[in-house]
Amino acid sequence: MVAIQPLRTRGPRSGSSWQGAPRLSHLSGSNLPVKTTPRTIKPLSLVFVLWIWAAPALCRAPQTKAPRAEDQLNEGTQLFEKGRLKEAVAAFDRFKQTAPQDPRPYFYSGMALAEAGELNRAASELQEAVRLSPDQPEYRLYQANVFAQLKQKDAALGALGIFAKQDEAEQLPASWLLLLAEVYLRLDKIDDSLRILDLCGPRYPNDPRVYFDRGKVYVALGRLDLALESFRKSIEKSSDNLAAYFELGKLLYQRNELAAAKEVLLEAVKRDRTNPEYLYKLGVVCLARDEVEEAVEYFKRAEPSASDFPEIYFALGRAYRHKGDRTLGDEYRKKFQETKLAQRQKDDRNRVADRFVAQGERQLDQGHSAEARALFEQAVQADPRRWDPHGYLAEMFLSSGDLEHAYPHLVKMEEIDPDSVVGNFLMAKYWYGRKDFERALGYAEKVESSRPGNSELRNLLGDIYQGLGQKEKALREYQAAVRLAPDRADFRENLKKLEMVGNPQRH
Repeated sequence: MVAIQPLRTRGPRSGSSWQGAPRLSHLSGSNLPVKTTPRTIKPLSLVFVLWIWAAPALCRAPQTKAPRAEDQLNEGTQLFEKGRLKEAVAAFDRFKQTAPQDPRPYFYSGMALAEAGELNRAASELQEAVRLSPDQPEYRLYQANVFAQLKQKDAALGALGIFAKQDEAEQLPASWLLLLAEVYLRLDKIDDSLRILDLCGPRYPNDPRVYFDRGKVYVALGRLDLALESFRKSIEKSSDNLAAYFELGKLLYQRNELAAAKEVLLEAVKRDRTNPEYLYKLGVVCLARDEVEEAVEYFKRAEPSASDFPEIYFALGRAYRHKGDRTLGDEYRKKFQETKLAQRQKDDRNRVADRFVAQGERQLDQGHSAEARALFEQAVQADPRRWDPHGYLAEMFLSSGDLEHAYPHLVKMEEIDPDSVVGNFLMAKYWYGRKDFERALGYAEKVESSRPGNSELRNLLGDIYQGLGQKEKALREYQAAVRLAPDRADFRENLKKLEMVGNPQRH
């Protein structure tokens, strides 16, 4: 899980609910998803996932639930399939309140959030699913899928480590092998991707995804003739696979088959009129064919995305210069240079911050807190909007009782990612330390809505309710904390003390 304090790979106590959680940097709100070509054909639908998990062994839940609670889970899956992703996540959160240690709602929430493009929150949900059911290969695979999209390669490979013990095909339903091949491809494990696709081919001879992914593998291997053949077969199997049109068009352009490239890319643009990559590549092909006016039309349609895709500015500059409008061409060339410079500077800041964070984590692992703190502070200076070093510093200051220095980092964390489970938990601890129990309760309840099974949180809620003078609620939370983490002596002690207050005869 993003356990409530995931700032180290090791847990602080053997009974901690977050022992073994990945580094906070794997899940922070500062990572950006990989820019990928949209795929019309989804790897797996949630309904299909539920169908292949109909067997009790896979759908087992560690708690007994009333049928009405199961209805909430079913409601969430139905909302997911209708594309009502936010409502689906809310339904899964309601189910968690009834069964906080059931891994399924966390897994399904992770899928819904990934579909919505909220990859960091998806990673958090999937980590909790894996914590609750660590031997479930499907959970590990989907977690690796999200980590790969977040460019967290080491974390993704770690999640796939479960398959090192046994052949993938023996652990996964056949339908999941397609997703595994795609994840291997994202991680540049080309041979593994091709090996899995070879397993998928005979099982799914009519599935366009098999041919599409095989084409991507062949591109990576430089076997372009085979790639062309694969993309064409993918389109034959499904004319709705727009990504296959796009990849085929790129290859045809590369081979200088401009008429064929234009025909294919036009088909993609007709079906997805706002995709900037499709529009840009079609414009490039038109420009190569001296169809300048048409090229400008496509580039202009793509221009709203140029701040993230500055090559569009460059292409517009070329097109206008080709038309003889040197002034406008130079303006777009300047925009391209400025945007690329800003991107390079941002990338440089990220690299510097990455280095300081990694060094700080190593110092923490060696028990050198002062050195780690100095490195995290350098990371914050390098990239003030980087969430992870703020998180490390906030936790370190809170742990030492330095609330004053913790607060600016907590504020920045909330500004960057207001929905972070970790950020809201740490903010609850801060306000509890300030004895502002009402504000602490607001943040803690926000965390509880999605993490009711976290023992650290339930113990903190007990402390907060005690501060508010609500003894019965405090008792309920301490009991929950002990139930969730029975080995935690400090949780048992908190419960014992409160029980003694309510029943002096037990003293």
